[in-house]
Amino acid sequence: MFPPASCADLRERGHDAVHVRDCGLDASSDRAVATAAAEQRRVLVTENVKDFAHVRDLVILCVLKARLRGGGLSRRLAELIDDWARGNPEPYVGLHWPAGPSATGG
Repeated sequence: MFPPASCADLRERGHDAVHVRDCGLDASSDRAVATAAAEQRRVLVTENVKDFAHVRDLVILCVLKARLRGGGLSRRLAELIDDWARGNPEPYVGLHWPAGPSATGG
């Protein structure tokens, strides 16, 4: 699970971001999280690609923590998502693997 502070960083950048803890879903099944994201028309950000790869009705942003090198995981994740969102204002349903300065440490 990514840190809740990432959502705060994203909100500061103008995004409507919520963490599963904000929604009371932190102990819920992957299916429940995916259903809530779909109902709320949200992008689901996960490192848990295997368990969400089968979902076909949701925009899923796949981010591996190992790609967010250096300190400040929350900030780096927010930067990566912000970069991706600006380049994909209307993303297609399915899996997305963002790449950008935040992912490469530069």
